[in-house]
Amino acid sequence: MPDNPHPIDNLKLRSEEVQEIITTPPAWLIRWGITLVFIITCGVIFLSFFIKYPDFIMSRVMVTTLEPTEKTIARTSGQIDKLWVSNGEKVQAGQPLASIKSTADVNSVELLKNLLDRIPFGKNNGFFFPLDSLSDVVLGEIEPAFVEFERSYMEFRLLERLQPSVVQLEGNRQSIQEIHERLNSQLAQKEILERKVHLVETDFKRNKMLYEGGVIAAKDFESREMEYLQMQEQVNGMTISISQLQEALVNAGQTLKSTQVSKEQDESRALINLIQSYHGLKRSVKEWERNYMLVSSTDGEVSFQGVWGEHQFVQAGEQVFSILPEQRSELLGKMIVTSQNTGKITIGQRVLIKLDNFPFQQFGTLRGEVGSISVSPDEEGNYVVYSSLPEGTKTSYGKDIQLKQELLGTAEIITEDLSVAERLFFKLKSVTEY
Repeated sequence: MPDNPHPIDNLKLRSEEVQEIITTPPAWLIRWGITLVFIITCGVIFLSFFIKYPDFIMSRVMVTTLEPTEKTIARTSGQIDKLWVSNGEKVQAGQPLASIKSTADVNSVELLKNLLDRIPFGKNNGFFFPLDSLSDVVLGEIEPAFVEFERSYMEFRLLERLQPSVVQLEGNRQSIQEIHERLNSQLAQKEILERKVHLVETDFKRNKMLYEGGVIAAKDFESREMEYLQMQEQVNGMTISISQLQEALVNAGQTLKSTQVSKEQDESRALINLIQSYHGLKRSVKEWERNYMLVSSTDGEVSFQGVWGEHQFVQAGEQVFSILPEQRSELLGKMIVTSQNTGKITIGQRVLIKLDNFPFQQFGTLRGEVGSISVSPDEEGNYVVYSSLPEGTKTSYGKDIQLKQELLGTAEIITEDLSVAERLFFKLKSVTEY
């Protein structure tokens, strides 16, 4: 049986093209391909630990001043009675902007308010309020409080001018003085009478001894005894009179004290009523201003919100004016962020703000930092995040944006930079949790 042919001899059984491929040595890519793929794979894995890109949390943002823009809201529905400012005018804190029509005259209320603020109040300075200058005022809703103040003021002034208790006090003092004089006179008379009684008593004892010795007659002794008894009776009557005067003096003192207490009570009652009615009138004026006057509470620039002139009707709760504060150096961004991923937000994280009014492709973005985060969500489950703007309105392109209003836009909060490997690890870890 012949030996098996050598494998190389089998090549002769194939075509020349196949033999050429089989007999040609493989290229280096084929020889080292697996090794190269392994090295590249290891390199990618190695680089995935160093290649990082940030996470963003998107939200809407409103850029405003640290002192927020004031929104003047109408508290009462009605027609605009007067406009004291024009659109874009500079205003100061406390300056009236407009008034809404009511049953009270604006000038009358302003006159009353100036008088209440200008005239000092107090008992010691002789409080005087010129009611005559308010005889023709039309106060409308304030009228009841003004009438109460007028009544209390007239009662206080009448009591202060007439002083009815002073006459009673003076009469009580005179009565006490007269009782004192009568009492002193009675005491002096009693002292004289007591001396007479002593002399009569001595004479009576002497006559008694003479009568007992039979020197004088019984009739003479009895006349001396009668004289002695009469003197004692006068002393007893004088004692009773003095006691009555002392009692009258005590009663007069009590009457004086009662009159003084009554005087203090009347004056205090009148003063308290005046003070209460005074402050009640001031509260009524403030309440009227709160309902019918639109006043600026800050210095800034006023902007009309749909109000163009007098006699225009506004609804209660409608925004009539906006006042942009003068202090605009410090800005902040207010963001409403959903609860999802808010745990990643921390103080000091960078914020990129893209304004709706100024396209970021042309003007750039504003740069901010997270300044504070609300500790609890609102009713809709959102958190309020405030960011400071250290560079103000200077954009990333170096352009300064003039802030003339509140600016709206989109904010990107850069929470953290994670590598590709960390993100894959978190994915794998979340899968293994299940």
